[in-house]
Amino acid sequence: MGYLPPRSANIIGWICAIPVIAFNLFAAIMKFLPVEAGSQAEEFGRRLGTIGLERPLGVLELIIVALFVVPRTSTVGFVLMIGYMGGALATNLTHGFTHMDALPIYVIFVLLTISAWFRNPELTARLLKKPVQVG
Repeated sequence: MGYLPPRSANIIGWICAIPVIAFNLFAAIMKFLPVEAGSQAEEFGRRLGTIGLERPLGVLELIIVALFVVPRTSTVGFVLMIGYMGGALATNLTHGFTHMDALPIYVIFVLLTISAWFRNPELTARLLKKPVQVG
């Protein structure tokens, strides 16, 4: 990162990545738990239009988290997670939820971006049109 020692950049990246990972793991696991008829969770799923899609979305989310966690595939995981979270945000906002309801998604976006900045120097180099250092 130029101005930070690599170890410090790595620590900052992981500090930001851990809440993102925890949030997405929790969300993925919740998609596999049974939902009681008439519960608030069922109403939430009905309002979003995701009834019947919970398990496939949970599997997808687990795959994305796994790709994001592994350093070698974290850039791909970052790009997929940005897309997945963007879809979640769009779904929330187009189904009657407010920006305040979606605030956790905005926070995840910020943490995800900071994490990618420090954990994925090759991505940062490409975005800033700098030569990519291999090794």
